[in-house]
Amino acid sequence: MIFAKLLVSTALAAAALAPAHAGEVRFPDDFRLFTHVTTGVVTPGFVFNGVDLGAQVPGLHNIYANRPALQGYRSLADSGTAQFNNGAVIAFDLWEPGVLASGAGSFTFQKQRLAVAVMEKDTKKYAATGGWGFQVFAAGSRAPLLDAAAQQQCFGCHAITPNTDFVFSKLSN
Repeated sequence: MIFAKLLVSTALAAAALAPAHAGEVRFPDDFRLFTHVTTGVVTPGFVFNGVDLGAQVPGLHNIYANRPALQGYRSLADSGTAQFNNGAVIAFDLWEPGVLASGAGSFTFQKQRLAVAVMEKDTKKYAATGGWGFQVFAAGSRAPLLDAAAQQQCFGCHAITPNTDFVFSKLSN
């Protein structure tokens, strides 16, 4: 969780230096009413296609999609490739996992929200980043944290998944 807290701290520092136009992607207040796509846990040391996700976003990941994004996820499930339409919004709700041990087993739960990351599809507005706008919001905040350079870094990681329209997650059935 140190790395996730470092990610949020770095984003907070970047926000202090962010130009006025940064943060065009808005916090979707109702994202918990979107369709739940999947949940996963990323642990330190997890590397995906050469990207150290375990260092960048460790924790419990809950992914939510609005209706237009859900259509993209369904096309991905049906064909293995995807094209998300303009208006698609994906919210990535990042939590520090808590663990309650009992007997020989354990129960993992959402302990503390670390951040909410949002992807918004608009091919004209975000042409330089594969048609997606990226933004991160600290827990309990609606203020955008990423400046244009940091948003470009988000796309740098997502660029390794062009067949899924730069989306990492897949719809759980």
